[in-house]
Amino acid sequence: MSAANDTIDLVETGYTNAVPRKVHEKVLVPSVVVESMDDQIKAAKLQSELMDLEIKKQELVAKNLEIQERQYNIRDLKQRLAERDIQEQQAQEDLKQQGKTFHQQRETDRVRQNECSHRKGGMASPQNLKALYTGGDGAQRSVIKHRMINNDIWVRCTRCRKTWTPPVKVNYFFSEDGRRVAPKDGVFSQDKFNTAKHEYDDAVKFETRSSTSSSVVCSFHRWDGDKHEWVDANSEYRESMANTDLR
Repeated sequence: MSAANDTIDLVETGYTNAVPRKVHEKVLVPSVVVESMDDQIKAAKLQSELMDLEIKKQELVAKNLEIQERQYNIRDLKQRLAERDIQEQQAQEDLKQQGKTFHQQRETDRVRQNECSHRKGGMASPQNLKALYTGGDGAQRSVIKHRMINNDIWVRCTRCRKTWTPPVKVNYFFSEDGRRVAPKDGVFSQDKFNTAKHEYDDAVKFETRSSTSSSVVCSFHRWDGDKHEWVDANSEYRESMANTDLR
């Protein structure tokens, strides 16, 4: 039998119906690489470090976004504060302007009222309307009278619009330069108070054909805790109405 052939030589064996016999073939099996435990640990550590690095990157991005948001918030806050400052300055300017306007109006009224005769009559024309706001020369006064709820009589000139009311002491405190101020900021002037009281008494006596109008008359009282009794509160009512007129 030849070693190079995978069948038996039929002549040498004498068999005529011989069947070829298979020879064991060589099978190639791929080799399996098995990682050691140390290699697996190193790979796991590397994977963990990569994950930590990615987390830190995401945290850094988030921090940057937070910083940007804070910067935007600060910018918006500064803008709002700047707008508020502008509004406050504008409000202060408006108040000053209103104060100047009111002061000019008071001065105009004061001059007009001092010139007014508070009387009816007089001649007015399209060219000269002065009599309409400085009064006429008639015997009757051009005034209206109204009895207030506390029984005080208020008098108003229909020409210059001056109103006479019972004077209250809180309106007669003055600073050193003569300005009317709050009681805590000035000194009470008895002379000016007496003058105002005399002018009011005269105004109540003004002769006019107009009838005195009237409110429902009431009496005002307050409880005095020291005396444990009700006392007259008409002066408190007058103080509450001290800066009111019949306009």
